[in-house]
Amino acid sequence: MKTFFYPKLAWDGIRKNKRMVFPYILTCICMISMFYILSFLASPNTTSLLPRGADTTCLVMTLGCVVIAVFSVIFLYYTNWFLLRRRAGEFGLYNVLGMNKGNLVRIITLETIITSAISIFFGILVGIVLSKLAETGLIKTIGADTNYSFRVEPFCVALTVLFYVAIFALIWLSSVIKICRNSAVSLLKSDKAGEKVPKANWLLGILGAVILGIAYYIAVYIGDPVSAIVWFFLAVILVIIATYLLMIAGSVLLCRILQKNKKYYYNPRHFVSVSSMVYRMKRNGAGLASIAIIATMILVMISSAFSLWFGTKDMIEARYPADINFTFRFEESQGLDEERLNNLRKAFEDFREQNGAETKTVADMCYWEASCLVQDNKLCFFSDFPEITDFEKLRDLKIVPVSSYNMYTGKNVALDDGEAMVFSSLDMDYETVELTVGSLTESYKLVDAGEDEFFISGYVSNVLPQMIVVVPDFIRVSDSITQVLNEEEGAYYNYEWHYDFDLLNSSMSKLDYAMEVKAAVSEAMVNDPEIADKSYLYFDEREYDGAEIMAFNGSMFFIGVILSVVFGFAAVLIIYYKQISEGYEDSKRFEVMRKVGMTAKEIRKNINSQLLVVFFIPLLFAGVHLAFAFPMIGKILNLFGLFDKGLFITTTVISYLLFAVFYAVVYKVTSNVYYNIVSNTKE
Repeated sequence: MKTFFYPKLAWDGIRKNKRMVFPYILTCICMISMFYILSFLASPNTTSLLPRGADTTCLVMTLGCVVIAVFSVIFLYYTNWFLLRRRAGEFGLYNVLGMNKGNLVRIITLETIITSAISIFFGILVGIVLSKLAETGLIKTIGADTNYSFRVEPFCVALTVLFYVAIFALIWLSSVIKICRNSAVSLLKSDKAGEKVPKANWLLGILGAVILGIAYYIAVYIGDPVSAIVWFFLAVILVIIATYLLMIAGSVLLCRILQKNKKYYYNPRHFVSVSSMVYRMKRNGAGLASIAIIATMILVMISSAFSLWFGTKDMIEARYPADINFTFRFEESQGLDEERLNNLRKAFEDFREQNGAETKTVADMCYWEASCLVQDNKLCFFSDFPEITDFEKLRDLKIVPVSSYNMYTGKNVALDDGEAMVFSSLDMDYETVELTVGSLTESYKLVDAGEDEFFISGYVSNVLPQMIVVVPDFIRVSDSITQVLNEEEGAYYNYEWHYDFDLLNSSMSKLDYAMEVKAAVSEAMVNDPEIADKSYLYFDEREYDGAEIMAFNGSMFFIGVILSVVFGFAAVLIIYYKQISEGYEDSKRFEVMRKVGMTAKEIRKNINSQLLVVFFIPLLFAGVHLAFAFPMIGKILNLFGLFDKGLFITTTVISYLLFAVFYAVVYKVTSNVYYNIVSNTKE
């Protein structure tokens, strides 16, 4: 009989606390299954099904595994702490009745084995069952073909089991240490220990407001995508800190304000709820802050992932303006000699005629390219700035001859000496512009370029904001700057020619045509000894190379949905446990109020009043955080090639509204749980 005594006691402990333990096990199953699915999608057997973007997909899925792994450690540890706190009185009673700490450790060990075994078994089972569906969904999202053969990845199963066994072992060790360090009396009183009436800490509140203001300032006033990436994580950390400070200090202050409002406070509908909230606002504020932060994370992930996915087609077309896009790079300006370019154009035409193909030229443009820094109206090169500390001033500069501009736009613009047109992907308002390198300075008066934007094909893939200067004396200007830059170590520049065309009719596929015409044009370049060793040629084929963008966006969309589900479970569990813990704390207060005449209807009104005061504060905070983060997230999306602000606004608003509906449903369900506890209603 003694052999089964402790296992039975452990199982009864789980069963009798099912209201708290079962949601915890369900969350563990969700996280374990998601971890297995992501590792399954990152496996070679899955990525081998992709025609393009296998490495990108593998990287994104692996990063997703890392995120879930880190989140699992933190969140499951936090959840177990809550469960242990709620059951500390039970363990204290066992201790008083004669069990020593070794017996308590035995019970905790058996409970951990039972819950972890159930979680891992069903988590792996659910992951295996859903893995093929996830694989099919991912591959179809990316636009590739899939097979429908079912498989299990033994390595992924082993990795998942080992990782979560390690997590549960850590949780077990933490529980054992806490039980062993506390006496029987302290364990008995731990779940009944109330908090002192907290004081409204104005210092914490002001500090939180200042920190949040700094974070919002960074998010709103960062001017370029590179700086947005650099400052993003700092802004996130500041928002998290500020949210906790404001929620903890602000919730206490809110209760104080409500208490001073005699008309509101001395109302049967509000009196009990406000007076009970006062005594737990420190912990309550921390819980609300956690919910607000998780809600913000979900909204950022969903809005960004959906924006990338729905903007994929436009991103591909902007990145690859034609079916086939050729880029020629030369070390010297002689590569852009008009006679030499005509010979290369003739090679394209000869190949087209020999193969009976029909093409349409989309772009025929040459330019000089380098990176520079902007200071007022001056474009300065790195020789004048040995240390770069202000990333907002970095630009990708392209100097373009007016003839290429006219050919690309179909216009007939004439520029006199000393005149130029400037196009910038960031706002600028100059009347003149100077190109400065060392002692060389080229000054230009700006000519109105009209409202038409003009950017080099593929600019959406640039990390740096692009600035284009259209000049009448292209060769002289570019050679002058090049000559000075060549005297500097590490100077980087290119002379480039873009030749992009649509393939309207051909017996070959577009990719085969591009490869064949590249070979023909390369032969023409080899036969020109002046540029043979000083030039480089490559091409992009929209359908083939666009698959890489499709793979990345599809993977980000998929991982965004999965992580949102995981974080959604976490938010629901935090809310659920918050309602349970507060329900048990308030049950005796409401029992007293029932004895003095409070009806069930009045109890329900009190509960609604209490929950509505604080429950939707995290949703409000999440909305404000998202609104201020919008400019920074938009700039980061620019780095991925998404410039459609309208699409991002639409997906963000829809994401927030859908999350608000989900949040309201969770509120309704958990408020019923709270009501059942305080009213002693049996489930």
